[in-house]
Amino acid sequence: MQILQILFFAALAVFLGVRLYMTLGKSTGRTPEEHAREAKQSKSPSEPAPVSQPAGQSAAPEAIAAHYAGPAGPGLTDIAEADQSFDPETFIQGARQAYRMVVEAYAKGDRETLSTLLGPRVYDAYDRAISEREEKGQTQITEFERLREARIDEASLNDNRARIKVAFAAELATETRDAEGERLSGDLSRLKTVSEVWSFERDVTSSDPNWKLAGVKPV
Repeated sequence: MQILQILFFAALAVFLGVRLYMTLGKSTGRTPEEHAREAKQSKSPSEPAPVSQPAGQSAAPEAIAAHYAGPAGPGLTDIAEADQSFDPETFIQGARQAYRMVVEAYAKGDRETLSTLLGPRVYDAYDRAISEREEKGQTQITEFERLREARIDEASLNDNRARIKVAFAAELATETRDAEGERLSGDLSRLKTVSEVWSFERDVTSSDPNWKLAGVKPV
């Protein structure tokens, strides 16, 4: 794939009006300092912080504190101070869901789904790639095996624009077929590890709680 290497994804059953709010912008009602203090009180020194939580449950204080203690901590703190609804652990869970949604929507040529998840520049690039595929009568099939890693690497707040970079490593298989169904490239029988950094952005003063994918960089 010419644009961002290989991108691929699996659509979720729930329609997109609620999804990114529920996943990337859910409120916790507590400050970063409160989360860190609770984590210090509840966590023993030898206990590792969890990296995820079951859907629909509150983020564990120690998991939240781990994000603020990392290299992206200062930027996450700035974002949380500007947006009291922000919770980094809920955000990363939403980013994991968004990754799979975007990957499968791109493979299917699902522009409606992509338009709700991507910023204008990224959407235009994906739309051109899908159009080129359609003009050639080609189809792309992607099988998503698992998301091995989703880690917040950087965070910043410039004016009212929040930006969070997430490093992803995913195992998947993909192939492109021509109009007759013959394989042109890729191989569904071979899993491949794809490593990329995705940049999500949001205006913290906007009433729209959704984060948009603003950039993708291969690693």
